[in-house]
Amino acid sequence: MSDFEFLRAYVEARNVAYADLRLVRQAAEKISRGVPRAEMADEERRTADLLWHLGLAVASIERGLTYRPTPQLLRVADGDVSLLAVRLARWTPMRLLLRFLAEKGGETSLDEVEERLGGRMLEVTKRYLPALRLAGLRRPVKKPYNRHVIEAVLLRLGSEAGLLKGDRRSTALTELAEELLETESVEVVRTGPNSPVVLAAVAAAAASGNKVYLVSPWIDREVAEALAHLLEGKAVVVSRPPREKPHADALALLAERGEVLCYDKLHTKAVAGASAVVTSANLVKTSLLRNIETGVYYRETPTALRLHLEEVAASGRPCRSP
Repeated sequence: MSDFEFLRAYVEARNVAYADLRLVRQAAEKISRGVPRAEMADEERRTADLLWHLGLAVASIERGLTYRPTPQLLRVADGDVSLLAVRLARWTPMRLLLRFLAEKGGETSLDEVEERLGGRMLEVTKRYLPALRLAGLRRPVKKPYNRHVIEAVLLRLGSEAGLLKGDRRSTALTELAEELLETESVEVVRTGPNSPVVLAAVAAAAASGNKVYLVSPWIDREVAEALAHLLEGKAVVVSRPPREKPHADALALLAERGEVLCYDKLHTKAVAGASAVVTSANLVKTSLLRNIETGVYYRETPTALRLHLEEVAASGRPCRSP
């Protein structure tokens, strides 16, 4: 299980404290009726966010965060538990739990889930805290593999959807969960308000190799500082020539960790070490935390992508201050 998977699991579950089938159907029904997110009860809003992560709702942020239903959401609102089970099995917090149970022979205690998965989550969020602080995290956490969320979200919703069986002491995979287990080498990542999945992908890729390419037309100082703390080897940074001091300051900071080049027609946005993400998001807080952005995360960087980033770097020249 990779660092990115744990970062993504944290991001996808951080606003969810309780969930069951009743709440899922309730939130799905309200989204289907066009009820604005701001007018939902607190637990319904959190569940609506979960439905977005499950790919069952479409987000719009033009006039505040609102959700629109997909055809699949209408089926869930009508009680289609089988469709919900498929989507839940792909939800990163649940997917990691199912894989952990499979590695343990299909069954284990909740204490061991918290100790092993919670311990790993604590380790990962501590390591990536410089980047996660951009999203508001102040200290390392076990969530979603702390005892409360394991019982109140993962076990409860997993049991109702037919993926898990057990009680407050232990849990086990069902045959359905075993059939739905999968590991993806390429993942679509997207971001929106309160769901900075692209930030998690960027941080994981930046920390993944001895030589890392950071390519973005715009970089701000806060993001540069966070990534600089995560870089373990040499960085090759390619950006547009800075016209303002904050951009220049970001490049000067990254120059302490490697080579910084500028290319005035740059439009590519990618971060690549041993793993990689190609994304629409610039390396600035607005893109990584508030915009709707899209990307593709590679567990292993394709050779063709690395060669292309070498070509991008070859087009650059030493930067000049504004």
